[in-house]
Amino acid sequence: MKKTLLIALTLGVSVGATSVMASNVDPETDHQQLVDYFKAKSPNIKFEEYANGAYIYSADKYAQWEAAEEFPPYLDAVDAGEAAWNKDKAVFEKCFGSDVSKIRPKYPYFDEATQQVVTLEGAINQCRTDAGLKPYKWKKGTIAQVSGYLAYNARGQKIDVKIESEGAKKAFNAGREIYLTPRGQLNLSCAKCHTYNAGRLARSNILSPIVGHTTHFPVFRAKWQALGTLHRRYDGCMKNMRATPFKTQGEEFRNLEFFEAYMSNGLEINGPGYRE
Repeated sequence: MKKTLLIALTLGVSVGATSVMASNVDPETDHQQLVDYFKAKSPNIKFEEYANGAYIYSADKYAQWEAAEEFPPYLDAVDAGEAAWNKDKAVFEKCFGSDVSKIRPKYPYFDEATQQVVTLEGAINQCRTDAGLKPYKWKKGTIAQVSGYLAYNARGQKIDVKIESEGAKKAFNAGREIYLTPRGQLNLSCAKCHTYNAGRLARSNILSPIVGHTTHFPVFRAKWQALGTLHRRYDGCMKNMRATPFKTQGEEFRNLEFFEAYMSNGLEINGPGYRE
């Protein structure tokens, strides 16, 4: 029997049931029902506001965030990303074209030739290694800076992830299952925090909603004092669950990003962002 993400979260179906039903899920139905769930949960929050993450749940936090964005701490990282891009501009333009404003909105996407999800950071390093250049280290540093530079130039454009094949649907469902599956010593799932407890406090932090999760990455976190990629955040989140993280830019995290990006379709890219 077909189940949607909304039903799974509302009724708390078992992991086994979730696994069985995954191949029967229609991504667009899943997306729309998730959006409807958040609209019903917080009717005063407009859909487009979900691009601003957890700050939409607190006027005080929102005001603090707006103040931080007046002189954002990530601008030096964006400048460093531009410098890194220009250093190997000829190589990058062969892979991505010359218009830096059009690159970020293309990712993530499902590559039919390889039957794999391709992320922006993955494509950046693939471009470099194909040209004989050394890949950037994952999660932070230059990879986050270049990604941040591309995100900054794409601001205002909307996320529009496509699922047009059975392979793409399979990757979506694999990411969906990772999102729903409890793991680690705390037996928590991504959904436990970021869907039906979104807006509540975990210690002193407000839990962010899944809708809008991918719009603002890479992010400058006060905790990091630097830009970090989405997969760095995934890594830290799984460690917080006391679970062993999946490999950075491995198939599991790429599928999770694909699923979350699809669930943010229609929201504007506003990265890089600032977070506590």
